[in-house]
Amino acid sequence: MPRWAAITVVTASAALYAAVTVPAALRPAEGVDTVLFFDGVCNLCDGFVNFVADHDSSRRVRFGAIQRHADALHRAGAGRYAEGGAEALSTLVVTQDDAFYLRSDAALRVIALLDAPFCYVAAFHALPAALRDAGYRLVARHRYKLFGASDTCRAPTERFKSRFLDYEPEAPEFVSSKF
Repeated sequence: MPRWAAITVVTASAALYAAVTVPAALRPAEGVDTVLFFDGVCNLCDGFVNFVADHDSSRRVRFGAIQRHADALHRAGAGRYAEGGAEALSTLVVTQDDAFYLRSDAALRVIALLDAPFCYVAAFHALPAALRDAGYRLVARHRYKLFGASDTCRAPTERFKSRFLDYEPEAPEFVSSKF
């Protein structure tokens, strides 16, 4: 077997192994809440939330805009990323139990919870964090220029709205009937 073929086989095997094992290692234990805090006016962030909502059939991820949940971020120990904090709106924040995750680690932990084949992208967690986060920071720094900002979000269904931290079910309308 030529050397390039052996290298290709080893690389493909390592990639397959990472695609199968890494997403499972990033998933929290059953019953642990995963909350994704995002910049609510960033089109890239909104697109990511929509993608997660559409491809997380188990509904394991809940959402909250960073602008509206500073108190929850402070309780999780991630207050510096809340609006008004030292690094406000600079990253996604994911909380799972008593831990919080930032930047590429946050994104990949959420991706690991998605349905196949999307969860396999979490294999990029095997790359060094410094390299992943450098790419994350580059995109984050220019996200408004590249993707824009918006005052409106997707028209949510009741099922989609129920995934947000500030969700309150709409009270059913009662029709009075006169006999």
